Amino acid sequence: MRFGFVGGGLRTPMRTPYEIDDETYAAKVTAVGAVDVLCCHIPPHLPELVYDTVARRYERGSVAVLEAIHEMKPRYVLFGHVHQPYRDVLDIGRTRCVNVGHFNAQGTPFVLEW
Repeated sequence: MRFGFVGGGLRTPMRTPYEIDDETYAAKVTAVGAVDVLCCHIPPHLPELVYDTVARRYERGSVAVLEAIHEMKPRYVLFGHVHQPYRDVLDIGRTRCVNVGHFNAQGTPFVLEW
């Protein structure tokens, strides 16, 4: 089983630490290559995964992560960033996308099932 990790966040008007531009983030995702589990801070750019129901706004999602899902088809993509997501789990083909940060608020750990 191969794990890949991508750090950093995408630029926002809030200018928080460790924000990088979309191109640099995409290069980091590409550099990871084919993995079984992709771990990153930013979710794939899908409305269900980037909408925060408490803040009532869309957060940044990554087009590069979404493209990696379609091209490399990892078994899991694990991420955080959105504190109260509209959906905390979403399947894209064979890839299960999971906001693991949300499970901290629920007091329930997420377990990989193979």
